[in-house]
Amino acid sequence: MENIILALNICTYKRKEYIERNILKLLSSKFVEDRNSRFYGKLHVFVVDNASEIKFCDTDFLHIFYNKNTGGSGGFQRGLEKIRSFPIDFSHVIFMDDDVEFEINTFYILYDFLRIADNKYADNPIAGRMFCMDKPNIQYTAGEVWNKGDLKHIEYMRHVTAEDYHYGKVVYDSGAEYGGWWLCCFPMTFARENDILPFFIHCDDVEYGLRCGKAPIIIEGVQVWHETFEKRLTPLLGYYDTRNKLFVNEIYHLDVEPMLTLLEWKKEITRYHIQKEWLLEYYLILAMRDFLKGLDWLGRIDSGNYHEKLKKTKSYKLKNAISWRIVEKKYRKKYNL
Repeated sequence: MENIILALNICTYKRKEYIERNILKLLSSKFVEDRNSRFYGKLHVFVVDNASEIKFCDTDFLHIFYNKNTGGSGGFQRGLEKIRSFPIDFSHVIFMDDDVEFEINTFYILYDFLRIADNKYADNPIAGRMFCMDKPNIQYTAGEVWNKGDLKHIEYMRHVTAEDYHYGKVVYDSGAEYGGWWLCCFPMTFARENDILPFFIHCDDVEYGLRCGKAPIIIEGVQVWHETFEKRLTPLLGYYDTRNKLFVNEIYHLDVEPMLTLLEWKKEITRYHIQKEWLLEYYLILAMRDFLKGLDWLGRIDSGNYHEKLKKTKSYKLKNAISWRIVEKKYRKKYNL
């Protein structure tokens, strides 16, 4: 592939320490500092700040945009729109979380691979490996299999040593279906024509990767360190995980047994009910309720305002007992159960 120029798309929200450290690392790289390097000018960094608080000024290779809080989905979409309209014909766009740690070699290896890659892989994304932040030599995952929402991780919890890890080694047939947006690179031919669904947070990377439909390439050394997901769970995240999983499965016709989905949902809310976790229970009820409103509803709402409304949600035992019955009735009507 010729004329490789990368656009790095980062959405950030109130993670000033992480994002400022990462910007400084990128700005001190050969992409920016070394005019005699083959890397010079081949990476532009686009940062969408949903909290409007970082103070960096734009440079030739750094582009900052303040944004209202539209979640990761809305922030990445705003960044994608800016990349599309920028007066450079980028070959690829990289989606990357704001709270990762990385070695700059990740981007050198990625760039060099793209320069020599066979054209038959021109449409394939490249999935960055994710290592555990608190156990730096443990790879959490190399790529993802959706499995209707019951995720399977490629090379899960692999212990990496110098003897069995070869920087630049390419894996074309790992079995992965998509790459998470802790780090994932897409050809601009796909990203130019495909918007991100307004999920606010979670599963936007799943849907985008499944829509691309090409198996992600995995390269040893193209990686980040990130906090693992079980350490980030909150009741509100449970709402997004449940709602957006349902949307993804519906879009790709994976929910072939609606009754089974209903029974699994009832089992989950019952578990929280027994534990007297009323708020967790109610968020799962809301997730199903909002899924039944459809993707058109999702596209109409102001996702930031709706998120703030969800944060103020309160619940109690009697309210839940009434709400889940109403939602179940609507679900049964939708699927003629």
